[in-house]
Amino acid sequence: MNEYDSTATDWDELREFVVDALRSVGGVKRLAEIAGVSERTVYAWKNGERFPSRANLARLTEHLERIASVGAPSAPQPHWRGLHERMQRPYGEAPRGHEPAGNAGAEAREEARRLAEEFVLVDKAEARPSAGGGSLQTGDRPEERHAFRLDWLLGRARSTTGLCLMEVMGRSMERTLHDGDLVLVNQHDRALAEDRVYVLRVQDEIYIKRFSRTPGRYHFRGDNPEFAYQDIEIDPRDESLPWEVIGRVIWAGKDL
Repeated sequence: MNEYDSTATDWDELREFVVDALRSVGGVKRLAEIAGVSERTVYAWKNGERFPSRANLARLTEHLERIASVGAPSAPQPHWRGLHERMQRPYGEAPRGHEPAGNAGAEAREEARRLAEEFVLVDKAEARPSAGGGSLQTGDRPEERHAFRLDWLLGRARSTTGLCLMEVMGRSMERTLHDGDLVLVNQHDRALAEDRVYVLRVQDEIYIKRFSRTPGRYHFRGDNPEFAYQDIEIDPRDESLPWEVIGRVIWAGKDL
């Protein structure tokens, strides 16, 4: 649910419209100036994480129509004109003959539109990384979804794609993370950096540990010295040990 009741085809058209607009105006910075939004918002449009509001769309289509009127070779193809017309209906308005009765539906759609503008839903994975001796719960089927503010997420990650929530198991990360805590993992951030916390898979087990390195060795350690025996040391040149970084932990939430 975003700016208006739509089909999957409408969302595909909106994303294609954004790509066409970027090509026509010469890039993200210029499109942000025309629409009156931040460059981060344009990146979110481009990635399909959110889409232009009706006001944004009106500014963009007005500008693109001016480009088309002078016959610019980079002008978008006519497919976006029909999309523009559909977007001129009030948010959530169905085609004529299918309108809901009363104001309740319109108010609910307006609230949904506002929430879609400001929040992103992040899946909680079935996987539970261990802060101890290793967890065999390696599934990635979403269990539930949690809402985060879009601007907050984009202040911590370049994109909201690749983000997921996981529940911590074990005690080896105590003082930082406890059994049952939720962590937000950026699966696009796999470049190992000193003193950062990562979720990794070693063979068939997954762990959550803090990274450090010494010459020729990677160390994934817990923050609880009582469980130092559960730390992991990896020789990156050893191809016989299957392992991979799943992503970096960028946030943790917990019950008190």
